[in-house]
Amino acid sequence: MDMRIRAFVIAALLSLLSSPHMISVQGHTASSFTVLVQEDGFSQTSPEIIQNDSIVWHNIDNASNITHRLVYDYDGDGLYNGTFDWDSGELHAYCERDENNTKTDPNCSTSFMVIFDMNWTVGNYSYTDIRSDNTTVNATIRLFADTGDHMEENLPAVGSQFGVTEDDTADDEAEEEATSGLTPEKMLLYVGIFTGGSSVLLLGLLVIRKADRKSLDNVIDNEE
Repeated sequence: MDMRIRAFVIAALLSLLSSPHMISVQGHTASSFTVLVQEDGFSQTSPEIIQNDSIVWHNIDNASNITHRLVYDYDGDGLYNGTFDWDSGELHAYCERDENNTKTDPNCSTSFMVIFDMNWTVGNYSYTDIRSDNTTVNATIRLFADTGDHMEENLPAVGSQFGVTEDDTADDEAEEEATSGLTPEKMLLYVGIFTGGSSVLLLGLLVIRKADRKSLDNVIDNEE
């Protein structure tokens, strides 16, 4: 009887530990999408992304010798300085650098990034490219929900502010952070899995110990 109980407990432990409910569901990984700012408009006029994805705009318009300013007015006050507004500032086709590869103008930027974290609601976001020649180009971003089948990496902190990066290297670092590293959600998931597994093992040990104690009591009773 004792061997049957032990075999049952071990089988139950293995079944629980191998259960798909104990394994993290892998799905959507937060991605970074590139949109090129060109002389004749954007390379993508209506990109489709999922919450926690990001978009990086790169100005490659070196033919017209003009700058581009990407703005989005969430609250409609025309100031582009609200919590969910964005203003890229003047984006140049290139930034002059000295012999040490340092930008001669620290405020010069050729790219701009926005992270659409969970604070951004699902929907269409229309933004404008204000060019230095007083013309404008409009485009729309289609944002879809990050459903329960998805898991994002490097979720930005709630309330993160978006704006012009101070250096081109900052864009590269941000893109790397968007595609690598542990997230708080992953760490909590791993802790939960470890805690659950430990609880199951502890329960199994208690059952086995109880069975051993019962067996020992039976032996003592028989000897008496």
